[in-house]
Amino acid sequence: MAALGQLKIHIIMSTKEKESQQKNKVPKSWIVDFWSKVFLVLSYFSTFAVVRRIAPKVTKTYSFVEYYVTFNTALSVISLFIVTYRREHAENILLLSVMIYGFLRTFEIIVYQINVLLFDEYRANLDGKEYALRGYRRIVLLLLHNYIEIVCWFGVAYMWFYRIGHISLPTESGEPTFLRVFHESMILMFSFSPDEYTANTSMGLAVFTIHAIVGLFMTLVVFARFLGLLPPPKTMDEFENDPNEKP
Repeated sequence: MAALGQLKIHIIMSTKEKESQQKNKVPKSWIVDFWSKVFLVLSYFSTFAVVRRIAPKVTKTYSFVEYYVTFNTALSVISLFIVTYRREHAENILLLSVMIYGFLRTFEIIVYQINVLLFDEYRANLDGKEYALRGYRRIVLLLLHNYIEIVCWFGVAYMWFYRIGHISLPTESGEPTFLRVFHESMILMFSFSPDEYTANTSMGLAVFTIHAIVGLFMTLVVFARFLGLLPPPKTMDEFENDPNEKP
């Protein structure tokens, strides 16, 4: 019995020593530690952080995050539809407010994706905690929602800049309808240059540049990272099966 008690004490002490070693880990790269802290601070400047402070218990669930992303995606599509439907009207405070919210959401998405991609696991390891994603399929689907949302928010921004003269369409081009603006925004996400829009001022050129950088990050970095992690489906072709896999 005494030996068993000593063994339990030894196991408990070993566990505590491991936890202490994990917590006392020193970062090996100052630049990683620096940007990890920067993006941790930036994560607090988001609409989701505000909602989390208001309802901390509800926002901790995975389901709430999914509802939150779906709601904002629907909001962005509806907002783009309304501003393109009312394309003949001049700029107003409501459109400006929606555009600012869209930029905040885009900022929030980029910061969140950088944290998931580079820093969340890093911080968890430093604190001696286990880290795991909820699921690869889930995060890819949420990424697709984020992608559509960014396209629509930039479409809203283009309508604002179009109305105040910072960007323009060629005279032979059609009116900026929902599908035309959505298509133009999608083109800039993939090709990193506008198809029909032309920047008349430095402000118009700046929004094109920001959109191109966001598109580059979302397309080549985030999607490339997580699409490769999706588990492949099984195949009935015996030459494509893994010979080491058990039937």
